[in-house]
Amino acid sequence: MESTAQVLEIHLISAQGLKRHTKNYAIAWVDPSTKLRTRIDRTGGENPTWNDKFLFKVSPDFLSGEISAVSVAIYTAGIIRDKLIGTVRILISTFLHTSPSSTMTSPAFAAFLIRSPSGEFFGTLNVGATVLNALTGFQALNKASAIGYHELAGGNLAGKHRSANKSKATVRDVPESIPSDSPVHQSETSDSLMDQSFTDVSLKQKVRKKKKKFWINLRQLHAICISPQI
Repeated sequence: MESTAQVLEIHLISAQGLKRHTKNYAIAWVDPSTKLRTRIDRTGGENPTWNDKFLFKVSPDFLSGEISAVSVAIYTAGIIRDKLIGTVRILISTFLHTSPSSTMTSPAFAAFLIRSPSGEFFGTLNVGATVLNALTGFQALNKASAIGYHELAGGNLAGKHRSANKSKATVRDVPESIPSDSPVHQSETSDSLMDQSFTDVSLKQKVRKKKKKFWINLRQLHAICISPQI
């Protein structure tokens, strides 16, 4: 497969109508053993924007297959566990028009209905996709079957996205349905550490406010005690 492998680029752009869910992220995969995760959107609420791109090493047979698909699962980040909001299955044959004589395709964009765990459809997932020129310029894919653009930009090309690190910061954002040793997007750790830093800052601010209130009350009590009696 290595000599004929091609690169499928999936662009998870945004979603709308996620039914009051906030702090959402998405996971995409071609092979369930290698799942890549977007960053967590903390400002868009039920209409998150990610603009994350992933590269998947695939065969020409996969691109031409009638049932070949990219799977996407959308989660909302929780305090104890993350909740699955819905899933999307993107059939390549109905999304991209590939040609056996060409190693590249024009970018395609579409909106897909999201299917909830109960089976009903709601909201939309906005996705872009294209097939790039074989493995040219993507040496990282010689050692991995999938990788995110964030990892390429950060120079993380040594398979570090294969997240076997089981620290609390890494495991916190991984949904229960995904094994803790399965490859997920690198931004998981940074998101969790960012959450912790925000918590630390908030705690320090509360302590400072309580100290300030204590000294104000103490001064007022002292003023009452030393004021002359009429």
